[in-house]
Amino acid sequence: MAKSQFTQEQIEAVVLEINAERAPKDIARKYGVSRSTLYRWRAKLADKRKPLGDHLRSLEIENGQLRSKIAELVLDYTSLRAALVNDVNRTC
Repeated sequence: MAKSQFTQEQIEAVVLEINAERAPKDIARKYGVSRSTLYRWRAKLADKRKPLGDHLRSLEIENGQLRSKIAELVLDYTSLRAALVNDVNRTC
């Protein structure tokens, strides 16, 4: 397989241009590559970034679970505090 004349940074810049709603036909002409090469580059970069998206999603899920646990603990604390204050007032 032939070595690409573009560096990884250049490929990423070209893919960003595609994602910026520019016409792939114009970008392909500008850089002297075929449209299929552009789509292949975009797919390859999307595969590299996919694990990051999965990781982000798992962090969002964990964040939601932690927030619900905190909400439960705050409710428990509030009710226990109210019970304690009521109990102290009765004995005084």
